Amino acid sequence: MKTAGRLALGVLAWVTVVPLLGLLCMWLGPSVLDSPEASRVTMYAVQAINIGAAALLYWYAVPSVPHWGRRVAYFVAFVVLMVVASALVAFGVKLLFVALVLFWR
Repeated sequence: MKTAGRLALGVLAWVTVVPLLGLLCMWLGPSVLDSPEASRVTMYAVQAINIGAAALLYWYAVPSVPHWGRRVAYFVAFVVLMVVASALVAFGVKLLFVALVLFWR
């Protein structure tokens, strides 16, 4: 599989897992974690896992090149792709929640 395909599949997997982890923490927060400090630590842990997963995705999907200019261009393109994909997924999740809230009323 080429680099673009690996990167696209990895970003798709990442933007699928990130909202699911957030929803899991939102669901577990009130029922398991009673204190606000525990909820905050859990959210920090989830964010650390997300950043670690993005770093592993970058290491796996983006090839290493000898030229620093191309390496910087790959990194900038990767960050822009992750930001845009994350923003679209976050918008979609919020839109889904609004639709569900309006539907259940």
